[in-house]
Amino acid sequence: MISRESSLADIKKLVRDTLSELYEKDQFLFDRNEGKGVCERALVFRFAHYLQNRIPNFFVDCDFNSSFEGRFLPDGRIVGRERHGKSIQNPDGTFTKRFVDIIVHKRDYANQNDFICFEIKKWNNTNPEEVKKDRNNLRKMTSTYGYVYGFYLILHRNKSNCRWTIFRAGEISEDESRVFDNEEKT
Repeated sequence: MISRESSLADIKKLVRDTLSELYEKDQFLFDRNEGKGVCERALVFRFAHYLQNRIPNFFVDCDFNSSFEGRFLPDGRIVGRERHGKSIQNPDGTFTKRFVDIIVHKRDYANQNDFICFEIKKWNNTNPEEVKKDRNNLRKMTSTYGYVYGFYLILHRNKSNCRWTIFRAGEISEDESRVFDNEEKT
């Protein structure tokens, strides 16, 4: 069973298996609209659906505006407040409340139950400013907000061309690698 203590190899296998299912069952979504594919949200939803089926011990949600800022008291009570979005510092130093495409978490107030976050782009939607923003979101989500892993996925028309950048503790641990090259042996 996948948990926050799972190795990066196990998490990469989970993401690969989920992507494989997406391409196996929904390839036509990538081919629609004269080869431009359906909208990004539709692909993100399908990916999240297949991911949820693989990890029933977590919730797979679009990031919603109900995060929490707080701390535990010695007697176990939680003090804090609801936040609407996660405040993320932009490269210019300003702060913006942001949401990522997908979060894998427990629906509670404990940061230690935030697990994986995803930003997902299609091969034909890689505006450099959007890429910079998404990567910054994942850097902050894995450093400030307690997510163990952050995945920046680029979905291509063909599964074999998918790429990922993986974040851990605010740092890139793997940058712009092909998802299906050098697969770990299972």
